[in-house]
Amino acid sequence: MLFSLPKFKISLSPQELFEKYNSSISGITEEYREESRENFGENKIQTNKRKSIFERIASAFGDPFTLILISLSIISLFTGVIFAEEGDKNPITSIIIIIMVLMSGGLRLIQETKSGQVSEKLLEMIETTCTIRKDNGQVTEIPIDEIVVGDIVLLSAGDMIPADLRILESKDLFVSQSALTGESMTVEKFKDNTVESNAPLDLTNLAFMGTNIISGTAVAIVVATGMDTIFGSIANSLNTEKENTSFETGINSVSMILIRFMLIMVPIVFVITGFTKGHWFDSLIFAISIAVGLTPEMLPMIITSCLSVVSMEMAKKKVIIKNLNSIQSLGAMNVLCTDKTGTLTEDKIVLQYHLDINGEDNTRVLDMVF
Repeated sequence: MLFSLPKFKISLSPQELFEKYNSSISGITEEYREESRENFGENKIQTNKRKSIFERIASAFGDPFTLILISLSIISLFTGVIFAEEGDKNPITSIIIIIMVLMSGGLRLIQETKSGQVSEKLLEMIETTCTIRKDNGQVTEIPIDEIVVGDIVLLSAGDMIPADLRILESKDLFVSQSALTGESMTVEKFKDNTVESNAPLDLTNLAFMGTNIISGTAVAIVVATGMDTIFGSIANSLNTEKENTSFETGINSVSMILIRFMLIMVPIVFVITGFTKGHWFDSLIFAISIAVGLTPEMLPMIITSCLSVVSMEMAKKKVIIKNLNSIQSLGAMNVLCTDKTGTLTEDKIVLQYHLDINGEDNTRVLDMVF
């Protein structure tokens, strides 16, 4: 994956970088610090924003199946109460459908809201800091999101790189870039670039947000923050609308089948009954009753209840389910594959079995491999 290079100014000397960003080897002044934050933005990665209460309500009650039920309840309200004769008014059908809708959507809304709040609280508990030099020469630790372009950052083993940096001084500096490249091998970084490449990740005098120091020390200047970093550009490319899961696709297909049945059956029943009986309003009520009978009102409630029970069981095992529909996708997996050792694992390859084509232990397999 290639990214634009101009923002990093890899060919500028340290003095030119200091002049460009109103900084120095001692750090950026407080006056220019605020100016830098205004010009280059905050050091925050913008992920998908939390949905507002109205968006969450629309999501909980906006699936096609629920919309069918809401439409039927409104139609039943008009035909069974508003336009019905005084002695024939019967709101029971509308009330039952609305109760089913409210219970199903309300349960989903409450469950997903609580899960979102727990997730946010966990994130608030984690605060990563970095060490910088202030303009008075004082060394201090500040939260990563307070970093600005022009800050002088001091790095040592175990540190997370807080932004995209240009290395000014280094000693035995090795960086793991697996978070960006997937490669578990460390990369040595230097004061000067030692390779010719159009790919920023290959350059040896740049260090990138999201990577971490394995060994050594360095002094670096911040040249990009937040969404201007390579990590930010990757995060931005992922902020797209999620595709429907197989579960959601299945529910939508069932809803479309019901809609087709109703579009076919209701007019036919209405016309036939109207011509044979001669009472068109009664025929309309009867046709609507057919539509209500075709729709399983309890289905959304049953689905949501089952998913909520599983969500609570997962919560007991310290797993937060933010979207109830994802439970079906999780349960539908037979094999879970992850890419490359070291990114999510201990970076250690262990030979556990050496099986032949019959699934039995066979040392000859090792001879074939090694």
